[in-house]
Amino acid sequence: MSSSVKVEYYYSRGVYPVLSKLMRILFGWSSISMGDLFYSLAICFLGYRLVKFFRNWKVIIHQKRFLLVSFLQGTQILVCIWLVFQVMWGFNYYREGIDNQFNIKNKKPVLTQLDTLTAFLLTETNRFAPGRKSTASSMQEATKKLQESYDSLALIHTFLRYEHASFKASVFGVIGNYMGYGGYYNPFSGEAQINVQQPAFLLPFTGAHEVAHQLGYAKESEANFIGYLAASCSTDSSLRYAANLEMFLYSNNALYRKDSLAAKFFFENLSPIAKKDLKEYRKFLEKYEGPVDRLTTAFYTRFLRINNQPEGMGSYSRVVVWLWNYFDAKGVFTRKNQAAKQQMPSNSISSN
Repeated sequence: MSSSVKVEYYYSRGVYPVLSKLMRILFGWSSISMGDLFYSLAICFLGYRLVKFFRNWKVIIHQKRFLLVSFLQGTQILVCIWLVFQVMWGFNYYREGIDNQFNIKNKKPVLTQLDTLTAFLLTETNRFAPGRKSTASSMQEATKKLQESYDSLALIHTFLRYEHASFKASVFGVIGNYMGYGGYYNPFSGEAQINVQQPAFLLPFTGAHEVAHQLGYAKESEANFIGYLAASCSTDSSLRYAANLEMFLYSNNALYRKDSLAAKFFFENLSPIAKKDLKEYRKFLEKYEGPVDRLTTAFYTRFLRINNQPEGMGSYSRVVVWLWNYFDAKGVFTRKNQAAKQQMPSNSISSN
């Protein structure tokens, strides 16, 4: 039995679901993000210790024994935090991949396949764009819709059942804009945190992505994939629009590297609603872009590489591989092609 199989069987589908469900029961009842409060207290304590150190550094710097003990204590605390992180969440980075869990291939789509996938996601984006809401839902309403979408997904894949929702707005507010994050999972409290300061059209899929993290999908591409599957089971147009638009952008960017003209053509055919939303998003990013955002990106890139995601921030876009192979295994594009042929005049079919 390989190490990834052991992690999948004993941890990701054994220990972790119990731990994560327990944390959601303990902290999910509060509308306030308990994990963010923990982080805030830790930041305040660290700030206090740093201020105290710099105030007395002339005295402290000569106390070599004190410096050594402080260094060892600090190292011990970091090691303990890292161990707790691994037990509460981190081992999920080493579980079996989506290909094994869903019995699909792990094969990058070629140009024609990327073209097909991008066209499909474009159609789906434009189909749901008119029904999307221009303002954000309340957290209670958003949680209900996410719960319903994951309930529907669990009817197809029982191991994706989501219970005891713990879905919160981040207390850091606009700070998240400068740090460049839309949401994150807190492994120490089991809460899904959402930055509600970002444009409203992004929020539904951000929520679906973070719930996937709660279910044990640590890798970003896999959380994107699970989030998209959940969104596809939803009756909420805002969620389906947000999911398809984000996946379209990943797919179209991958297509652009192979065929820039085709990618530009698809982008030009986006719904005016989607174009307006993306224009708003670009303005949002430009407003908060700066050294804090770049520092956060560099830190998170390093974090992803350490945790079995060598592509760094590029790991998000690997969802394109999972989407193509999943749809291909389900025969989605084959059925669509057959349906298109049936709608064509008989002489057109025979001429081909």
